[in-house]
Amino acid sequence: MKKLISLILAVMLLCASVPAFAEEAPAHVLVVYFSHAGENYNVGVIEEGNTAKMGKIIAEQMSADIFELVPVIPYSNVYDEVLDQATKEQRTNARPEYEGEIENWEQYDTVFIGFPIWWGNIPNIIYTFMDSYDFTGKTVIPFNTHEGSGQAHSQRDVTDYLPAANVLKGLAIRGSKAQNDAEGTGTDVVNWLKNIGLAQ
Repeated sequence: MKKLISLILAVMLLCASVPAFAEEAPAHVLVVYFSHAGENYNVGVIEEGNTAKMGKIIAEQMSADIFELVPVIPYSNVYDEVLDQATKEQRTNARPEYEGEIENWEQYDTVFIGFPIWWGNIPNIIYTFMDSYDFTGKTVIPFNTHEGSGQAHSQRDVTDYLPAANVLKGLAIRGSKAQNDAEGTGTDVVNWLKNIGLAQ
């Protein structure tokens, strides 16, 4: 009897010493965005940019980390001057610098990239960001605010610029809606995340 008890205890001890298989770790998600406060078309002078508001809703829904692309040289608060600067950057293929860097980039499996549409294009600071990191094997999802141009050709541009990434269908929301209708923007975001398979 003692031998049987000893055998049972030995088996229990052996089982306890073998680590159980852990459940698959959830994907690490990052929301990166560039947004412009100050004077904006159709919303007036704002303290927080339209894309920032949209990006924070996405980050909340995805329990994601968030990183704002803050230009080293700030853009003007005057809307027409911002558009003039954006046009110049597009014409010269500029790469505006931004503050800080993303720590532990390798840990992120999924990266949302957000921006306003300026003159039908992605702001050049987004290209600075895409040049700065290796997107190989990552899932990338663009999102943007606009006042009538939708995604423009930003979906194609991001897909072409990051050929080693898996780029999913992005979401475009009017800046005025992102700025003034958090509930409606949240609903649009949730429905979009469901459609692309990132939410239930």
